[in-house]
Amino acid sequence: MSHDILNARSYEKEPMEIKIPVPNGTYEVTLHITGTEDTVFTVLAQTRRFMLSDVPIKKGERKDFTFAVSVCDYHMHGDEPTKVHGVELYILCDGGITAAAAVSPVDMPVLYICGDSTVTDQKADYPYNPKSTYCGWGQRLPQLLNEKIAVSNHAQSGGTTADCLSTNFNAFKDKIKPGDIVIAEFGHNDQKVAELAAEGGYSENLRIIVNEVRKLGATALLSSPINRIIFQPDGHLKNLLGNYRNAVRDVCAELDIPFIDMWSRTTEFYERAGCVKAWDFFYGDENGRDYTHTNDIGGLVNAKLMAREMVRLNIEPLASCIKKDALELPDVKADPSDKMNNSAELEHLKGIGLVNTPDCLEELDRDVTMFRH
Repeated sequence: MSHDILNARSYEKEPMEIKIPVPNGTYEVTLHITGTEDTVFTVLAQTRRFMLSDVPIKKGERKDFTFAVSVCDYHMHGDEPTKVHGVELYILCDGGITAAAAVSPVDMPVLYICGDSTVTDQKADYPYNPKSTYCGWGQRLPQLLNEKIAVSNHAQSGGTTADCLSTNFNAFKDKIKPGDIVIAEFGHNDQKVAELAAEGGYSENLRIIVNEVRKLGATALLSSPINRIIFQPDGHLKNLLGNYRNAVRDVCAELDIPFIDMWSRTTEFYERAGCVKAWDFFYGDENGRDYTHTNDIGGLVNAKLMAREMVRLNIEPLASCIKKDALELPDVKADPSDKMNNSAELEHLKGIGLVNTPDCLEELDRDVTMFRH
């Protein structure tokens, strides 16, 4: 179903819950939805991963869906390990529906995701508003995949490559099998740690992640970090993460793996949107707005940018599992008259502890531009 993601629906009611106890593993989920009135629904799994989004249904109509869910314990840095005891489904709907689900274990590839707050499964408040809800691209990616692959998102807000290796990765390391994929995207928080400079600890940790995954017979992928949306007067985004982007490029070339360049893809999209429309895709409410973290609308945009890269680079088995007809991006274009006072964002930058920033932004910008597709 095609629709304008800028018109993402809000829901007033708290979600309906379906919980099915099963041990850790990968499961095919069959979901039956029947409308008792004309309405629209969204289906989430586990820690708010989008499986279906804004699906219309008529009174008396029944719709059946099949998708894959990974049930996997997780361990967030700084917390105790969390045991996950089954498949959890949450159905957002303000109208009338009935729902039933069944699960069966399956042997299929799992996409394990490592990353930070721009990638993680973010929570939501209810009543639900997609514009004022944080969202990582990892939690919207499942809705772009078919039932032949499952997603297990272990990204964590505030996480660095070091945190991942010491904690998050260990929660699923023993579950990785040949045919699985592990993708890592970091940078925003590594930039705050002196020992994790782009060409230093950050690059070394990326090498360790790749080599550990390869030892287990799985496929390792690396992505450059998404860009922040702090605009300069010329309409381009301020380059704060370009050196981390280049470090990922270099490690990918060294280890002979595809380079997924989310830095360039997000830079291109949000510069095209411009300094006013770009805020539609990032968290905001009456208390302020965020230039680093996407809302549920921007999370879907970034998930589509990621999926498009996987298809363009022909990364299998991912490319074959992506719903190609679901990758259309919103048609956004900056108005030449758009002006934005970004003084608050620039002032905030001084307080978030970025110790590993580019020394020469102009030179880095030229380098990055050379490698855009």
